[in-house]
Order: sequence, then C-alpha cells, then structure tokens
Amino acid sequence: MVSLHNVLKNSYKSKPAGNMNGYELDKSLSNHNQQVYYNPNEKKILMSIAGTHNLRDVGTDFMLGIGKLKNTSRYKEAKTTIDKAKNKYNPMKTVVTGHSLGSSIANYIGSKDDQIIGLNGGYTIGQKTRANTTNYRTGGDLVSLLGVGQKHVKTINNSIPFLSSPWTSHNIDAIKSSKINI
Repeated sequence: MVSLHNVLKNSYKSKPAGNMNGYELDKSLSNHNQQVYYNPNEKKILMSIAGTHNLRDVGTDFMLGIGKLKNTSRYKEAKTTIDKAKNKYNPMKTVVTGHSLGSSIANYIGSKDDQIIGLNGGYTIGQKTRANTTNYRTGGDLVSLLGVGQKHVKTINNSIPFLSSPWTSHNIDAIKSSKINI
C-alpha cells in the first residue's frame, strides 16, 4: 500500500521517486505531467497526474471550466499514456490518481474497470461522478466546491486547520494525516 498523500505529492516533483512500496517508476511513460508506476507482484498500474503547475495548464483549466477538457493536449497526453501503459503491462488492476486538474483528467481517462481516486478536482456545472471514482475534497477548498453533494465525493477535514484558508485547503498537505491508502 502507498498513501494517497505521498503519491500526489510525488506527482509534482521534478525527480519523482523511482520506487514506492513495490511500485516501480516507468521512466519511458512518465514526465513532468504524470508518472506511471507498475507493481509486478500485484500486476497493478498506478498512474498519478499532477494538477496545474505551469502557465500552459491555466489554459487547460479554462477548457475544463467550459466543458472542453478532452480537446486539450494535457488530456490527450494522459489518455495516450494510460493506453500505452495498459498495452505494455496488461495489468490485473489499474489505479489512476490526480490532484486538482489532474483529478479531473483522471476522471475522464480512466476506464469503467479502473479505480479512480482524486483530490480537490475541478467540476463543471452538472458534471456527474462515475461509480468507480472516489473523489476527496478538503473542507474549505474552492476548486472542488461544485463537487459537494455528488455521490462519490467525500469531504474530509483539513489536516492543518490552524492555517485553514481556501489556498491551504487545496494543498495536498491538507490530507497528510488522513491515512488514505491506495
């Protein structure tokens, strides 16, 4: 098992961990936007998608807001990557995770057979969550506000309440002590 906090935190690193609790980084499928890990003992893929982390991603956020995420290069890159990973490994199980924009992308690229776990994902008005998805949102987070009340969205307490604000609530460290494992 690996903690959701560690997986998501790792997705923003310029040099991600090469191994996480039996999951080995596939450098040929990983880049600054997403990492693909494979656990050969469990025949399991773990893909983590970073959220907004550069100026180009702001345009992707805009496209998400108007319901056109699938038209973006960021979406297409992630979709191609997950398809290549599945072809390469033929896994028994695939888990796709993401934070913020990465959570939104994960929700769209994951198949109905995949487990999708997101944190503080952006939603559009009327967007529904899928049955195979667990989306966590930190109390006070504004980005994921339109997800409140959705069937597969769980609001959790901010781990750093003394600094609680919309900005700290969106931070991955807000779930550090929540012990959510993949």
